[in-house]
Amino acid sequence: MNSVTTATVSLGAVTIGLSILAWHIARWWKTEGGKGGPPGGGGGRDPKVLIPFLSSVALGMLCITAAGGLLGTGATMLLDLGSTLGNWSLTAVTGTVTPGVTRSGVKALTPGGSAALVIYLVVVISVWKSGGKIFHGKVTSGVTCGVMLGLSAGFSGVAAAAVVSVFNAVGDRVTGVM
Repeated sequence: MNSVTTATVSLGAVTIGLSILAWHIARWWKTEGGKGGPPGGGGGRDPKVLIPFLSSVALGMLCITAAGGLLGTGATMLLDLGSTLGNWSLTAVTGTVTPGVTRSGVKALTPGGSAALVIYLVVVISVWKSGGKIFHGKVTSGVTCGVMLGLSAGFSGVAAAAVVSVFNAVGDRVTGVM
């Protein structure tokens, strides 16, 4: 079994990921509204509103660094679709080329980190099952965003490497794989 994913990310996929992130941050930043909170699902800058989205972004980043299996394969298929759609949209809208922007030295999940990922996936699914329609949308778009940004060479790729490092450390300690 491969220990590191062989997926690559294009500028188109990163653009999709950053667009999803920008959408959620802009809606969160929105502060107008009456008693029931801001209209349109904005969070009024309450950081707790971002937890479902950001936790699912981390899940997407972890899934794309999985070397294979159902999670890694599904994330790679989603990334390929995002690259295709993103590349097409960038070319159609701006006429620009869409180079690959995969970071070098992709950090992989250790066996303990993989176990922590599965446990985290179970937690997210259990919370997702109890959530409403808006919550489901935040989680789904967050995972998509994380998959699109997880291997990029920019800041989001650095964030993904940090998330993977934390999961590896915690997973290795908890499971006793060191």
